[in-house]
Formats: sequence, C-alpha cells, structure tokens
Amino acid sequence: MNINLTPEQEKIVREELMSGHFRSVEEVIGGALQVLREKEQSLAGVTTNGSQREAVDEMLAFVEKNRVRLEDISVKELIHECHRL
Repeated sequence: MNINLTPEQEKIVREELMSGHFRSVEEVIGGALQVLREKEQSLAGVTTNGSQREAVDEMLAFVEKNRVRLEDISVKELIHECHRL
C-alpha cells in the first residue's frame, strides 16, 4: 500500500523519527493507527454508557444558565468554561 502524506504530516513523521520514539516510518504509522483504534474504542464506550449525552446536557444547561452565545465559541472553549466554574 502506498500513501501520500501532506508536508505537515511528513514533518511530524520526521520529527518522531528524529526524537528516537520510532525506528522507522512504518513504526510511526503503526503507532498512529494504534492510537486511532484506542480512541475509537474509547469513544464507543462513552456512547454506550451515556456519558457523552450527559456531557452534552451539562453543556446545554450551562449555556442556558449563563446565557452564553454560541455563535463565536467553540465546543472546546465551552467545555473549558464549564469546568472552570
């Protein structure tokens, strides 16, 4: 299989190789794929136990209570603000 990487992706691969974390391009890609698999499995668990829905409900309650306008705020910023209070 051949893959084409963007210049930014190639830079990341080179940096990982130079750092000594990996010995080959194949190891870098394999590590990235493993992290992707773990993330997918983790997200599947969150969906299954309802925590994701609870988090959304909590954010919406925060927005309503604090009259936050969502048009210029990212979800990440909203979560940060909610945890800050």
